[in-house]
Amino acid sequence: MKFSKLNALMVAAGAAMALSSGAANAVETTFVGYTDGCFGLLCAPPGAPGPQSTVLAGLTYSNSTFNVTTVLGGVSVGNGPGAPNINNLGSFTLTGAPFNYAGTHFDLLVTFTAPSGTSPSGQLFTDVVSGSVSGIDNGGVHIDFDNTPKHFTFDTGSFDLSLNDVDLTGGHDAALTGRLQVVTNVPEPETYALFIAGLAAVGFMARRRKS
Repeated sequence: MKFSKLNALMVAAGAAMALSSGAANAVETTFVGYTDGCFGLLCAPPGAPGPQSTVLAGLTYSNSTFNVTTVLGGVSVGNGPGAPNINNLGSFTLTGAPFNYAGTHFDLLVTFTAPSGTSPSGQLFTDVVSGSVSGIDNGGVHIDFDNTPKHFTFDTGSFDLSLNDVDLTGGHDAALTGRLQVVTNVPEPETYALFIAGLAAVGFMARRRKS
């Protein structure tokens, strides 16, 4: 009889932990924000003091907005170029006029509104991701980001942003794409409710076992 009660106690504890773990893993994050960008070694994207230029010879950057939700903790921001750009990180257009881009520079300013559940609700997360531009306009251009994820922290967790390099040839355009990956995510209130309910069941069974 004692053995069966002990088993029941262990099952209840396991169920409580499984419920809370499952709920925590099911939490997904919606990221909303926008991008700006500029060319030049000392450029400052819109919103910051300094020189700003979205055009470098025949290469032009167009900004974007995004509203994406993770699946299993991650999501690609990978739509093709558009007018306007939506759910990518902007786009580049290359005219095809001769120009040597070797040694030039591009800065992407990415701004996120606070993910749902953060406090204060109007908080913004902003960072600059830099890339180097190389190539000759009429022969193709390569924009190389260092591929090291940018890490953002907010009051209920943290996430990483990584960018893909861009290649395009004259007379074409290409989207700047990337990926958002949740690193840590504190469980939502319903997760705690499940966990507390499980603990209550364990406590109830423990009292019965003593009696």
